[in-house]
Amino acid sequence: MFKKLIAGIALCAMVIPTSAMAQQIADPRVGLSQDLIYFVFPDRYRNGDASNDLAGGKTSDPTAGYDPTSTAHFHGGDLKGLTGSCQPGDDGLARIKALGFTAVWMTPLVTQVDGTSNGAGYHGYWGKDFLNVDPHLGTNDDLLALSACAKKLGLKLILDVVTNHTGDVIQYAGKTAFIPEDQKSAKNPAWLNKLENYHNVGSVDSCWGEGRCDQLGDFYSLDDVATEKEEVYKGWIDVYGQWIKKYGFTGFRVDTARHVDDNFFKNWSPGIDQAAKSVAINDFTVFGEVWDINPMNLVTFVREKKIQTVLDFAFQRTATQFASGYSDAAVLGTLFDVDDQYTTPQSTAANLVTFLGNHDMGRVGFIIPQTQTGAKTDLLERTKLAHALMYFSRGIPTVYYGDEVGMTGTGNGSDQRARQSMFETKITAWKSEPRVGSEPVGDGNSFTQGASHPLTTYLTELAQIRAQYPALANGQMQLRSAKGSTLVLSKYDPVEKIEYLVAFNNSKRPSTAAVTTSSTAQWKNIFGSAKLTAKGASATLNLPPFGAAIFASTKQMPVAKIEAGALKARMDFLTGMLEINAPMKSTGLNRVEFSVKGAGSSKWVSAGTDFNAPYRVYLSSTDYKYGSKVSIRATAVNIKGERVAFKQIEAVNK
Repeated sequence: MFKKLIAGIALCAMVIPTSAMAQQIADPRVGLSQDLIYFVFPDRYRNGDASNDLAGGKTSDPTAGYDPTSTAHFHGGDLKGLTGSCQPGDDGLARIKALGFTAVWMTPLVTQVDGTSNGAGYHGYWGKDFLNVDPHLGTNDDLLALSACAKKLGLKLILDVVTNHTGDVIQYAGKTAFIPEDQKSAKNPAWLNKLENYHNVGSVDSCWGEGRCDQLGDFYSLDDVATEKEEVYKGWIDVYGQWIKKYGFTGFRVDTARHVDDNFFKNWSPGIDQAAKSVAINDFTVFGEVWDINPMNLVTFVREKKIQTVLDFAFQRTATQFASGYSDAAVLGTLFDVDDQYTTPQSTAANLVTFLGNHDMGRVGFIIPQTQTGAKTDLLERTKLAHALMYFSRGIPTVYYGDEVGMTGTGNGSDQRARQSMFETKITAWKSEPRVGSEPVGDGNSFTQGASHPLTTYLTELAQIRAQYPALANGQMQLRSAKGSTLVLSKYDPVEKIEYLVAFNNSKRPSTAAVTTSSTAQWKNIFGSAKLTAKGASATLNLPPFGAAIFASTKQMPVAKIEAGALKARMDFLTGMLEINAPMKSTGLNRVEFSVKGAGSSKWVSAGTDFNAPYRVYLSSTDYKYGSKVSIRATAVNIKGERVAFKQIEAVNK
């Protein structure tokens, strides 16, 4: 942490128009940055081959995994069902493509440990053979066929991978770990059968190891792998590198990412990236599951532990609270204000993978009314609002399968209760379970009954707008207003130079918001039923209850002058980082490029580029030698490319 990085020689900031300071700005966007992700359980999507339901058995399941009457076992969905015919109108990947999704994230496909009466690994997180598809889901050839179909349709494939643990094989006699005799070769590859490649110190809740139990202990009794060992992280590079090379995955979601050792992603990710590049996948994306609602903690995993990006649990909580009416727009404004902490040469908040619910915490249609019970009466409209916010703010939107047909949840609504089958179910509670915007599914399936579902129609429309207007698909974002029930954002693409106003109202009453824009032209409505009146660069929006609206400027933004002040540096005591602020006066949507130079070096290195006001970057003390001096400078750039340099300042890391 930055304990005593202090600003020094804060010279008066001379404004120096220049092109001499131009430098190559690294693109921090990940390969999935403009994608729209559909997250699916293959076992719960569609049964395309009943012959694999029993995992190779003829009259019973030899793995004790299949029981469609139990929420804890395999139900029969498989890779053939998810693939489908690959023709328009089919319920497989072609349906997902028609909904507007551009990427499909699948839960782990690897072979699972045998099931028991208490449950089986239908979800994929209890792996034992990490080189082959679980027989309940089909074969390796079935996965090749799915990959070929996805390529034909232009869909990217994302695989959920587990590096922190394996299925539960290792047992304990007191505090002594051992592998049962009949399980000594149960795992694949062979290095996973070595007891010394695990921590073997008991539960994550009460381990007896030296170190942090959340990194050393067994997660829900699952065998905790010693990810700090070279044989382990290189082994995982080889394992998951094979999945990339054979099947063409372009991204991984890493399960339980907060539980591996601090250096794991520094050791593992370069090897994964190299494996991807060996088959011409040059923009491979890794995002980790770090279950933490505090954005400042999520920042740490990106900046210090070097996960490429993470699932945005902070957004999930804030967005659903806003949609429920539990919190107002100011809370969203506060969340977006933290985004600059993600800004580095390799990172940006636009890379965060956003979502509204998932397979662990439950579905958005369950979470919204649980957050505020009054939301039940307007649940369809609030659910639409939540999705519009996710689709058109910043980040990579992810929709959990079944949310598009209004699935909710039974009981506590989480875990097994949020993993319903899209095809006909034998779970009685799921047949009568309430749905957002439609009647319960009963004895039918979610494909025929969901084809005209209001959420299906709505999400398809949102996706079409993102496809038509690229700036709305995770383009640059400027917060305009976050007051009361109304949030207003500007979105823009620096090449197109057209400004879009995106607004959201979480109230059951109409709302009004007045904002200053960077455009002086007229505005056209491209989504929603709101109204806008404008005079010069001022705009007033009138939104209906639970309304989401988008307006586009009819002309490019005018070039705006920049008046730069003095660079400011201050200690951010919540994070321990040094905040560098580049204050300036300008009506335009500009960018500021920050760069630093270490003591004794003649080379300026990018510290990141900020595309929205207030223009800031943060420096971590761990990136600089203790006691060293760091020179800092910044250059503002308008949409025409005109550059204005701030006078540099210096800081000491001590």
